[in-house]
Amino acid sequence: MKTKFSIYVHIPFCESKCIYCDFASFVCAKEIKEKYFKALKNEINDFSKEGVVSSIYFGGGTPSCVNAKKITDILKLIKKKFVISENCEITIECNPNSASFFKLSAYRRAGFNRVSFGVQSLKNEALKFLGRAHTASQAIRAVLNAQKAGFKNISVDFLIGLQNQKIEDLTDEALTMINLNVSHISAYMLQVEERTPLYKMVKLNQIKLPKEDDVIGLYNDFSKFLKKHKFERYEISNFAKKNFYSKHNINYWKMGEYAGFGLSAHSFLDGYRISNSDNFADYFNGKNREKEFIDNKKRIEEIIMLGLRCKFGFSLLEIKNLGFDITKTPSYKNFLNNKIIKEKRGRVYLNQKYICVSNSIICELLP
Repeated sequence: MKTKFSIYVHIPFCESKCIYCDFASFVCAKEIKEKYFKALKNEINDFSKEGVVSSIYFGGGTPSCVNAKKITDILKLIKKKFVISENCEITIECNPNSASFFKLSAYRRAGFNRVSFGVQSLKNEALKFLGRAHTASQAIRAVLNAQKAGFKNISVDFLIGLQNQKIEDLTDEALTMINLNVSHISAYMLQVEERTPLYKMVKLNQIKLPKEDDVIGLYNDFSKFLKKHKFERYEISNFAKKNFYSKHNINYWKMGEYAGFGLSAHSFLDGYRISNSDNFADYFNGKNREKEFIDNKKRIEEIIMLGLRCKFGFSLLEIKNLGFDITKTPSYKNFLNNKIIKEKRGRVYLNQKYICVSNSIICELLP
């Protein structure tokens, strides 16, 4: 049986930089973009691992802000070079303002079968504050255009923890998207990253964001709302209708193998985690590419951490075979007795009541 793995392609370009974004994304000249796509094709052509590709994900940055042909050419190259599974999930991230019907139709014809829109909010005031380039009406139009182009698997992102945000805001905005028949909703708590304009604004008291407990309250209420509308939480930030879980992300959470192409992209192959440079000059020259062996201790830690973040849990036998009998540790017994975690058929799951404090629970369970 051939090895299965996923492919991630990073498109690091944006029309503008959002105030909260700490990802490797840049507003660049046309010359840099041309050079980048040439380097990206070379990297894909030089890849030597054999196997069957189970999912493909184009992320960013904003893949939809560049010429559609550049994107579809990369997908064609991947299809030519690799063996693609029959039910391969092929996702592209888009911003509503740059996701025209023409582009979405081109993506669909090329083989993309899932689209993820960075909606974040349906309040124009909030979008303007965040530095988003789209409006609420553009977000709605983008979803309708995707459906018209033939997409049946559509995901939208929302941010939780915006200034003056209320649960009614979130539920009304989500209901708009649910009524448009989206199949997947991601709800991310707004993070204040150190290297962002948002961080400076918070430090200078120019804005006041909700307290952590209030954000957790919003998240819990939003989760209940989504559950009522048949969106199951299958990972801390991800909710989906039946049969619409993101296959690509599940592969990460289950520690499957994946190959990352592009600036700052990461791979996990043959026991090694490999990361490309986040600097254009280094990436173009193949420099500062880091490679780290994931030994048993690190693997155990990741299995526990990733397993408890999502509904799939982790296998007691798997980590025992790697050298760690977690059942003999005091923290495990304590959490089990207090129903913070539960054990079923050899697997361990986090009680969903404690999802918002999962990090502290996970830390106590690590070897």
